[in-house]
Amino acid sequence: MTKLINILNKIIEVVMVVLIAAMVCGNFWQIFTRFILNNAASWTEEFLRYALIWLTMLGVPYAYSKNKHIAIEFVADTYSPKAKIVNQIIIEALVLFVACFVMIGGGIMVTLNALGQTSPALGMPMQFYYLGVPVCGILLVIYTIPRLIEQIKAIRNS
Repeated sequence: MTKLINILNKIIEVVMVVLIAAMVCGNFWQIFTRFILNNAASWTEEFLRYALIWLTMLGVPYAYSKNKHIAIEFVADTYSPKAKIVNQIIIEALVLFVACFVMIGGGIMVTLNALGQTSPALGMPMQFYYLGVPVCGILLVIYTIPRLIEQIKAIRNS
């Protein structure tokens, strides 16, 4: 499972770097067309908005896999070692619940509701933009299950 997670992280890293580079280029193009050509490109704002959405939807599980999300640990630091593990199990279970029911379930519903709609400037199917939510949920599930199993093993061994 660790090998799969490492491969997923590498893929996500590459996609995020490409998205950031494309966003920088799009932003420069927007500035150039607006202030130099006095005729702003109509597609750049929409592209940047949806690229940021996808960047966020990929960045959330990536940061989660690296354990880099913001955490309030001063309360958990007062717990005993066993209580810390129980606390982590509860957190992982909540993340799994939200990923499955809110992000995957809700994301699929929103994506299906967008069938037949296209974005105004780029003319792309709106399902492509909304698909980021269930993709994020699936990635979170992939990252959460091994962590949850690891914590359950840790509680059994303590």
